[in-house]
Amino acid sequence: MSTINFSQIPDSLLVPGQYQEVDNSLAGTRTEIKRILLVGPFLATGTAKNGVIERITSTIKAGEKFGYGSILSVMCEQFLSVNKNDELYALPITDNGTAYSKTYKIALTEANQTGNIKITVNTTEINISVVKEDTAETIAGKIAASVNTMFNFFMNAVSGESANEDATWNITFNALNKGDYGIILNIESDNSKITFAEDSKTDAADSPVSDWKVYFDAIGETRYNYIINAFNDENTLKKFAEELESRYSATRQIGGRMFAYLKGEIGNTSENDSIVGKASKVNSPHICFIPIVQTSSSINTNEFPIIFLTKIAAAAITELINDPSSNTLGLEVAGITTNKSLLFEERQNLLTGGVATYNTDAQGNVLIERLVTSYTTNSEGARDTSYLDIQIVETIDAIRTYINNEAKTRFKGWKLSSTNEDFGAGAKVMNAEVWTSFLCELYQSVFMEERAWTQDFQSYKESITAQVKSGTKTWLEYVHKPILIGQFYIGAGLNQFK
Repeated sequence: MSTINFSQIPDSLLVPGQYQEVDNSLAGTRTEIKRILLVGPFLATGTAKNGVIERITSTIKAGEKFGYGSILSVMCEQFLSVNKNDELYALPITDNGTAYSKTYKIALTEANQTGNIKITVNTTEINISVVKEDTAETIAGKIAASVNTMFNFFMNAVSGESANEDATWNITFNALNKGDYGIILNIESDNSKITFAEDSKTDAADSPVSDWKVYFDAIGETRYNYIINAFNDENTLKKFAEELESRYSATRQIGGRMFAYLKGEIGNTSENDSIVGKASKVNSPHICFIPIVQTSSSINTNEFPIIFLTKIAAAAITELINDPSSNTLGLEVAGITTNKSLLFEERQNLLTGGVATYNTDAQGNVLIERLVTSYTTNSEGARDTSYLDIQIVETIDAIRTYINNEAKTRFKGWKLSSTNEDFGAGAKVMNAEVWTSFLCELYQSVFMEERAWTQDFQSYKESITAQVKSGTKTWLEYVHKPILIGQFYIGAGLNQFK
């Protein structure tokens, strides 16, 4: 008969009575808390401190912490519009670089004009009505008031002064954050006698973070399963690729995946400034790039890139949290639009180059197509598809985490035997046979039947080798080869009709 070990009822107890300990270790399910981390610049109007991670539960809190209209506050708002259930955190980075600014000269060629003015900032439209009493100065004031009352908007407008002695007036639009975040600004008037002429412009310019160490120290050993990063310069992507690989390692096991956007022409690996060229320099199984395709004459979406990125990433993350092996093909992303669908050849080139793709349906809705990682070549420079899709690394990480967590709970306090002898029913002794049985149980009942992460149980069972390491009495080592489930992306048939 096995011994029952009590933790609260001592063996020396003599007082008569009925005593029962309560142990919840076998009850319920143990699921990992999934955390999302947004990384972006904040404004001095916020109360947050540089490099101090904040837990965000609402857009209001994000605005207070990071400054309304900041890149980081906008990212929080967009993520929460898709997913309010999972734990959201944000890492504020000091604003740096040169901010976008553009000044227009407003003129009325004749007095007593009426009409409508449409201001478009990326895909946000702001409409102003002009009445006959309006002057260039009052029109500028109306524009400034309308822009500046937009909630959590990433630009402001300042009514300036008379441009000269005539009846003109200046209106200046300023990006709140420094750096190039892809602002597209247009002004239209339906009355040809109310005109807007560009007077001056300051182009945005990035000043990338050079040293990410202090921020990685702030992230520490807390596991963030997903990161959405507003910064996409070469140094930042390289440093995050290295950090994510380190976090995925056997000694840390706090792996996570990162989403960022790349903008430019699709290009190829030999074109350094192209989307594919930039992705090839990263070559990480933990980073998924969302493309914005821009040529000298066109761009495939007018969305503010940070909004476009965050919306797509939030939709993908929400799906992958529920199932790391989920087929995300056709997953709709609400609230964003594109100007045109990418052609088959363009999407094939992006996917081959380690960049994710999306498409649109007949109604114009944006749909995720395939979430590939930027890992395309091995250390020898050969084509390597082992981490082609994000679901692969997600599922492997999920399997590892589940096995580790279950083993810690189930085998806490167990001893280790190098033989497979019978120590009696209930004996807390681990050996190679018990461990192999444990792996097989999880594989079949959890990873296959419950979650459909894996397949081919018999081959998996035959792949397991477990043993106590020679010369030790504390170290069990094993090899196992999970066979992951796939995603039904392609059906190829030959229709030989007669």
